[in-house]
Amino acid sequence: MDRYVFFSAKSGDAKALTAAKKTARALGVTVVDAAAGSMLVEAAPAKAEQVAQALPGWRYTAERKTARVPERRPLQRAKLAAAAKG
Repeated sequence: MDRYVFFSAKSGDAKALTAAKKTARALGVTVVDAAAGSMLVEAAPAKAEQVAQALPGWRYTAERKTARVPERRPLQRAKLAAAAKG
């Protein structure tokens, strides 16, 4: 199963979030986490589309498990040591 993140424009509405979680669970989707107008669900792609149709005003996207890796730069000490030698 894939994970999807659902977003709502009404981020401060706790009642809308609770209703959305109930709707998603009723459709057989596992709600992994939810907070402040967004929820992470685990479902098949077809089920995610059903949940999106059942929740007007909610958008969704596939979860991306990426991390930024910092650019590797030489240490300043190495530059100073090379300058002192040469």
